[in-house]
Amino acid sequence: MDIRLVMCDLDGTLLTEEKRITQSSVDAIAKLKQKGIAFGIATGRPTESVLRTLNAGKILPFVDVVVTNNGVTWLDRWDGVESETYLLKKEHAVQIFSQLNSLDISFAIYDQRYLYTNAINAGIERLLGFHKLEPYICDVKDIRMEYIHKFILSIDEHRMADLEFLASRLTDGNYHGFKTQADLYEFVDRRVSKALAIGRYAYKHGYDLNQVMAFGDTSNDVAMLREVGWGVCMANGTSDARVVSKDHTLSNDEDGVANYLISYFDLK
Repeated sequence: MDIRLVMCDLDGTLLTEEKRITQSSVDAIAKLKQKGIAFGIATGRPTESVLRTLNAGKILPFVDVVVTNNGVTWLDRWDGVESETYLLKKEHAVQIFSQLNSLDISFAIYDQRYLYTNAINAGIERLLGFHKLEPYICDVKDIRMEYIHKFILSIDEHRMADLEFLASRLTDGNYHGFKTQADLYEFVDRRVSKALAIGRYAYKHGYDLNQVMAFGDTSNDVAMLREVGWGVCMANGTSDARVVSKDHTLSNDEDGVANYLISYFDLK
């Protein structure tokens, strides 16, 4: 295949369970770039957090595009322009929370400095640490933003199946949701996906999704893995991600991305 761009999820994919980017991954991506193939990240994390992670992992110089917030935003590092696809109305977040708050859940909404939430649980505590944000405790109705990037729900992972079931029964066609981690579930505008943002970047640079390879591991990667020309699921991936992928690789703790790139592109 004429692959022009390789896109990679972060958590559960490029990052190990200890949240590290291995030297094998850095080396493989550097060699990929030497072959003239672009490389990008597609993640649910917000942009600033991603850039910090990539810089700490010594991989940022090799990254051409960063798709963040599960496809709501994307940063073209060639010209420094960050673009948006579609934002979620705050009124929809209020609606979602009112229909799901029978569960013991906490919401999270990112701002430049704050993470707005109704209550701090283990998942919210982890998000605060990852993204270096301050907590702002409030009711979702009191958020002073008309539009938001995404609406995150945090729940004990043993109750995630309950959340997934109730979320699947929401009938409003203005948004859709998916599990992003064992204890996190996110909602975005119905038109949003990682694939949408990747497609816009590819079109800007003169090619299309058929010329993209992507690596992912869970539900928020499904559209990306299904719609690109060559989707690769990690061995630790969920069944919905696995079934739409064209191939699979080793787990994130076994350098799955690096090993696949080396083999597929004959990187030496």
